[in-house]
Amino acid sequence: AAELAYRLRPTARGEWTFQTTQVVVSWRGCLWARSLRCGAPASVKVYPNFKAVARHALHATEDQVRQMGIRRRRQRGTGLDFHQMREYREGDSLRQIDWKATSRHRKLVSREYQEERDQRVVFVLDCGRRMHARDGDLSHFDHALNAVLLLAYVALRQGDSVGFLTFSGMERWLAPVKGAGAMTTVLNQVYDLHTTMQPSDYVEAAQRVMRNQPRRALVILVTNLREEDAAEVQPALRMLRERHLVLLASLRETVVQGVLEAGVNDLDDALRLVMARQYLADRRVTHERVGGFGIQVLDVEPAELPPALVDRYLDIKRVGSL
Repeated sequence: AAELAYRLRPTARGEWTFQTTQVVVSWRGCLWARSLRCGAPASVKVYPNFKAVARHALHATEDQVRQMGIRRRRQRGTGLDFHQMREYREGDSLRQIDWKATSRHRKLVSREYQEERDQRVVFVLDCGRRMHARDGDLSHFDHALNAVLLLAYVALRQGDSVGFLTFSGMERWLAPVKGAGAMTTVLNQVYDLHTTMQPSDYVEAAQRVMRNQPRRALVILVTNLREEDAAEVQPALRMLRERHLVLLASLRETVVQGVLEAGVNDLDDALRLVMARQYLADRRVTHERVGGFGIQVLDVEPAELPPALVDRYLDIKRVGSL
């Protein structure tokens, strides 16, 4: 009997199948060989490289929080949930002082709060053709999926529940989950997601969210929004806003910034520069219109999305807007 071990490094997410092993046996001096097939086919699941995303993006986000001098994960006196009574400390606001308790104890007593827990975060992930564009080694969709997984991890650690909905050819729904096994549940639902060549149907996605998520949630739509999408996306976002707090995360192509930074040496360069500036101007107007009726907007390049999304979530938790 012989045993052979080898290693493989997957380059793409999804479910992959190992077929039976083919063994070819030949003898020195012979003109023929024998071919055998051993074993049975086996399937393996290839998950996103979540550890690398969490390590780098979480570290960057925590650095930003420390530089701002804010401990966002447990704000004193600014959250929504009552935590405890305690003796007044320098820096407490007057509205924190509990005057009845102060009168009883004959010293200043403050109410202490913590960020509200057990809230819901629902990701609405576009799987359409726009998300197929590449930025470096990853597609826009892969960058978006990494950001979704990172924020799901953070939100679960905060005590919130996490769900997601996909649209544009990959229709899935996961009702918000929480607890020790929630991250595994999320990974098992998203590891084999891929982009399609279908257009983005924002209204249909919004209708599905409204049917499936009756309780108020932070709904995060991740897509690549352009000026020509405005007529469809605005009614979809208005529909979501009736019940939910809505955040639009719109991915911006890095190639546009490259055109802006490149020099102008000929007419073609000048035309590309004008088109890039017009594209960004139209994009900015679209985002401003969306933001004008109460939708929060993130306009970032794909690689910037993971820390930016976590940072915005922490802001929302800090001010208690959910």
